[in-house]
Amino acid sequence: MSVAELLRFPFTQYALAASVLMAICAALIGVPLVLKRYSFMGFGLSNVAFMGMAFALVIDMENSMALVMPLTVVATVLLIGLGNRFKQVSGDASLAMLTVGSLAIGHFVINTFSIRGGNIDRAVSETLFGGTRLVTLNARPQEVWLALVITVLVVIFYLFFYRRIYAVTFDTEFMQATGQHPIVYELMLSVITGVVIAMSMSLLGSLLTASLIIFPALSAMRLSKTYKGVLFCAVIIAAVCSPVGIFTALLFELPPTTTIIMVNIAAFVLLTALSALRKLLA
Repeated sequence: MSVAELLRFPFTQYALAASVLMAICAALIGVPLVLKRYSFMGFGLSNVAFMGMAFALVIDMENSMALVMPLTVVATVLLIGLGNRFKQVSGDASLAMLTVGSLAIGHFVINTFSIRGGNIDRAVSETLFGGTRLVTLNARPQEVWLALVITVLVVIFYLFFYRRIYAVTFDTEFMQATGQHPIVYELMLSVITGVVIAMSMSLLGSLLTASLIIFPALSAMRLSKTYKGVLFCAVIIAAVCSPVGIFTALLFELPPTTTIIMVNIAAFVLLTALSALRKLLA
């Protein structure tokens, strides 16, 4: 069966749309996270979402987002928005505790309590790594529409508060000196980050969510040295790599989520090599 024929199936269309939309959102929030040296935050928060998903599986919630999204948003606000102001534990230690603790709690809950269908290994695998085949991805029409709404909101947020996000990313002390309140914008960015991670994790899995935050941003930095340029390039790279990964998975019957990650890694390696070559020839 050709790719064109497979694209006629609704599950393929939903998976393609959801992966591209979530990749764009993750790229946008990934740039400030990477520049603020919070690159590992995406993995830690996606594990919080995994823990929420584990509880949702155990109590057989029809709409797991009702639990996963608030839990992830609260963790994001505590780590990013308020973490620098109320330090009881160092930032890297608190992130490590969150990452390991959430993963352990989620796995413990799934293995200790019964879940619908009883296939624990499959539930854990799909929650962490996404579906092993395109048809097993969790994208459904209502979730694609929700992903579209979230993407539009994230883009609007960047359009209206671009300068504030830029200032929060690089110099919060300057904002305070000029009478502004960086904590307001840090909290707004934290809430959006939590929403995007929770939504992306439920559709694509924990591992892919973290990679979509990190790789497009790092790849974009090989193409541009300005903040606006990095944002634009990160969105383009994310929007290209996701469908390429989907199509590759369709052609060769590969796991779609890890294939998208491999495409992102390949893009990063290629752009890094081209950047090094350009410096040598300059």
